[in-house]
Amino acid sequence: MKRITGMAALAVALAGCHTTGQKITQLDPGTTREQVVATLGRPDAMRTVAEFEIYTYLARHRSRISVTHTDYTVILKDGHVVQFGPGLAQREGIHSVVIVPPES
Repeated sequence: MKRITGMAALAVALAGCHTTGQKITQLDPGTTREQVVATLGRPDAMRTVAEFEIYTYLARHRSRISVTHTDYTVILKDGHVVQFGPGLAQREGIHSVVIVPPES
């Protein structure tokens, strides 16, 4: 019984180790708002631009020298994913929002 409990605790710990970048690959266009939150968790920031909901997730990377981060954005329209990936959302015209990739 202790072995099963230990294995279950290890599985939960390893599942928590997935980065936002790895988890976001599980999304597809059309994924619902509820599925996004179930997959990625609560967003670090939320905003509305025109008819779009924009969720921003920060993935922090720690190294010996510095701490960097990558912003990941999920754009939803009518409660469903229309676009997702690394970068920040930017309005493009009156009725469009795009994700601008981070600068390298």
